[in-house]
Formats: sequence, C-alpha cells, structure tokens
Amino acid sequence: MIRIDSRLIHGQVITKWLKLSGASRIVIVDDELEADPFMSDIFVMAAPQGIAVEIYSVERALQRWKEDELGEGDILVLFKGVDSCYRAFDGGFPIRTLQIGGLASAPGRTTVSKAVSFDAEDVRQLKGMRSRQVDIYIHIIPEESKIDFDKVVKNF
Repeated sequence: MIRIDSRLIHGQVITKWLKLSGASRIVIVDDELEADPFMSDIFVMAAPQGIAVEIYSVERALQRWKEDELGEGDILVLFKGVDSCYRAFDGGFPIRTLQIGGLASAPGRTTVSKAVSFDAEDVRQLKGMRSRQVDIYIHIIPEESKIDFDKVVKNF
C-alpha cells in the first residue's frame, strides 16, 4: 500500500491501514525526516511492536528500490506530502495505486475533501501521475468510501 498522509504514523494508519494492508514494515519516504534523527526516532517508536520502520529520503528510497525493491515482505509506504511522492514516482519508484489520507489545510491550499487539501503544485503533480495511469483516490479511514481523485480535483 502506498499512502500520502502528512501525519505519517498515527492512530488511523497503525490501527486500520497497517492491519488492512497486511504489512509487516513501514517505509517512510521524506527528505526532512531522514535528516532529523530525533524525529525519526519518534516515528520508529510510534510503530507497534514487531513492525519495523525505515525512513529514507527520496533519493535513498530510489536507490533501495533499484537494489532490492525495498527488501522482502509486505510494506506500507508513507509519504508526508505530494511532492516527495511525485519525485519518487518520477525517479522510477513504481506506483500503480495511490491512496491519499490527511493533507492539512494551510494558507494557499484548498480543501477538496474532509481532511484533504491541495495547493496548485499538488494538483499539477497528481494530474501528472494520473496521466501516467496511476489510480489515485482519497481514503481517510476504511469505514468511509474512497473518493476518486478526478472527482475531487474538479472542485479545486
């Protein structure tokens, strides 16, 4: 499972998406987080016992993908934002399906769905991925229906 969620590891990911994905590892791809050992340790400790967490910059994630496809087992890949996901995809990280979770609102961002907001660059990058046959949808929690990206971007 590949998900964009600005909260990264949090209650919904751990209790719901991790279980549904069947993943035994979480790979976080975020340049800033990889460069911050203190915050990285916090996210590693936030994972449930028995779930390994690896944190890579976009560049290192691409290198690891080329080396061994991030290793064995089922993985939940988390991106903090659209930009890092787009750069990984553009660099050769294979994404066929992309789930978007929470992306917080802020100045310059437009709310398109509950807990999801985009800025113009997010929309440009996601449309670029969509044009390259990536199935993109918003799905905050499993109990709610997923919403197709093409539907919500019309409101942007």
